[in-house]
Amino acid sequence: MVKTGLILDVLNIIAMLAALSPALIILFRKIWQTDLLNFLMVFSLLTFMHQLFSGVMPVNQGSYPFTQAVFSLAEFILLLYMLKPASKQKWARDLFYILSIAFLSVIITVYAIRGAAASAGIVLALQHLILLAVAVLGMIQLLRSGQVFIFQLPLFWIILGVIAFSCMQLLLAMIPSAGAQPQFEMAIMQCLVVVIRSIFFIIAASAKIKNPATKEAARFEKF
Repeated sequence: MVKTGLILDVLNIIAMLAALSPALIILFRKIWQTDLLNFLMVFSLLTFMHQLFSGVMPVNQGSYPFTQAVFSLAEFILLLYMLKPASKQKWARDLFYILSIAFLSVIITVYAIRGAAASAGIVLALQHLILLAVAVLGMIQLLRSGQVFIFQLPLFWIILGVIAFSCMQLLLAMIPSAGAQPQFEMAIMQCLVVVIRSIFFIIAASAKIKNPATKEAARFEKF
């Protein structure tokens, strides 16, 4: 019979490789000319390090909740920037930055007062709710932009990946995780969720823009 620890180790390795793949594709294809792909590459490397630390660091270690909180917050900031709603109006961009900074300040304050272990669940749920809302808003803007070749845009696949990831994380947050077996099953689900999101990001990094108009928009659009 295969040991449960071995299954989790294999899934964690698969999740690490899947998380690293978008960065490798971007480097291999030399397509880091846009801010979006640059941040996707950085996010891919950060997620790889997150999975690596999650695999080698014992859960009962005192610094584990703090490390998870730091990685999750950094990933949230990068995704929030990549999904930043495009707007030509300065007040809309300034409002987005103000709300983002205010929310980050609240998160840091909550972690400082209650600790990472006590407040991680609530903070992560809020982060996924915000990412889901921003991703849905970004998808609406893409659909309204009239882009015929929308499937060629990396942003489209990144938005789909964030929507799928945030929805699954919110569903997992509703599942009680008391006991050893539920915690093991939760760890497996977390690896699978990372793999699913990475598949969307791999498609984003592999997207080939063939239409000249779409290529021009993807190259010079500010995110």
